[in-house]
Amino acid sequence: MGWVLEELHWTIVHPIFIKLSKNKPNKQITIGVTTFMDRFNNCLKPLIKKLVALFPNQQIVVIANGHVKQEEQKKYLDRITKFCKKFPNVELITYVEPRGLSHLWNSILRISKNTKVLLLNDDIQIKLGFLKFIYFSGIFDQEIATINSSWSHFLISKKIFQAVGPFDEGLKEIGGEDDDYAARLAFKGIKIEDFSTQSIAGKLRRKRRLLRCNSYGKDMSMEPYGYSSVNSKYLSDKWESSMEYFDGAVIVPKRSNRYWKLRKK
Repeated sequence: MGWVLEELHWTIVHPIFIKLSKNKPNKQITIGVTTFMDRFNNCLKPLIKKLVALFPNQQIVVIANGHVKQEEQKKYLDRITKFCKKFPNVELITYVEPRGLSHLWNSILRISKNTKVLLLNDDIQIKLGFLKFIYFSGIFDQEIATINSSWSHFLISKKIFQAVGPFDEGLKEIGGEDDDYAARLAFKGIKIEDFSTQSIAGKLRRKRRLLRCNSYGKDMSMEPYGYSSVNSKYLSDKWESSMEYFDGAVIVPKRSNRYWKLRKK
């Protein structure tokens, strides 16, 4: 009910936000949104319209992943290109062939014009208060921080990206990117801050997220935890992890296994 009321509120005050855009904080941030064909109408379009209204002077990068359904993908890319051209501060990157989420995140970070980058999934919804949260909660001053303990929406700086390196593109599909990066941060002694807010939340229930055919041609309901078995195997081959301490391991907070260590090649 709260989100329904928020939508009604948004409709009323949206024009006011457009008029007051020049009075917004003079802090530069790039907002990156990863998306794909199946979420164009129900997720991406309403999200971008809100982001543009709240952050009209900031760089917004939309990256549309490829898809195994090639003919449908070509039509989709035509639609999303026409949509994004409506907004002067929105830049679009498109793929015909599917890429891993790590590659998509790296692409956004590499073309970002700003030091701070906010990475968002497409299946989220935001409130008007999201603007105030980003600029005044303290998250903007961090080098890396999650929102509501989720990597579906997190802030990262180019300083961290350079110090820790890019997300591992050996993760060819989706899943495990956060585990891998959190472990790498832990080995460098870098803490991931977390900020809570009611101004952002997931939009789709689990059942609606688990597509019969995702970008990679997989039935997501058959994949472990709704993520790629390809990525799960890669992560398991790269890292040794356990709930109990073992020699050479470090603590990686907020992971299903507490202790992590790179496997010997």
